[in-house]
Amino acid sequence: GTAYHRVMELLDMKGMPEFTEDTAVEKENWKKYFMDWLDDQVRRGRIEEDAARCICWEDILQFAKSGIGRRLREADGKQRLWREQPFVLGIDARELYPEEEDGELILVQGIIDAYFMEEDEIVLVDYKTDRVKEAGELKKRYEKQLAYYQQALERTTGKKVKEKIIYSLALDEELVL
Repeated sequence: GTAYHRVMELLDMKGMPEFTEDTAVEKENWKKYFMDWLDDQVRRGRIEEDAARCICWEDILQFAKSGIGRRLREADGKQRLWREQPFVLGIDARELYPEEEDGELILVQGIIDAYFMEEDEIVLVDYKTDRVKEAGELKKRYEKQLAYYQQALERTTGKKVKEKIIYSLALDEELVL
């Protein structure tokens, strides 16, 4: 999972070639583009060689072909994409532990994989590599996490989160929460 997250953090979204036709030639061209890019990242010390060997180029191609992949490319081209954004959020302890009585503040911290602006609203994106059988498992598992991400973004930016999306690399599927 860490290797995929690093690739998604560094991937030149706006420089990625569009995948318009599902032909063997276009797939081979895309594979060459991505493998050359990955080799360059290893040479520059941005991705460990062992990590690079874990990446399946077809997973990244599926992402690039997806609706969210296209939207991220467009946002990056307009300089409206942010990746790997750390946050700290103070929440009431009773939200996590209903038995608490005093309303103590708990700090939740994390890193938001990506978000971008469409018009004047935020689209939040979280990449998952979990091997699951169905999308519903991911939704249940990560709904609360993305709710915290939403709170953090809305508090820090003053903008509304209009969509929360999980992109499952294992399922090649985007899930809207």
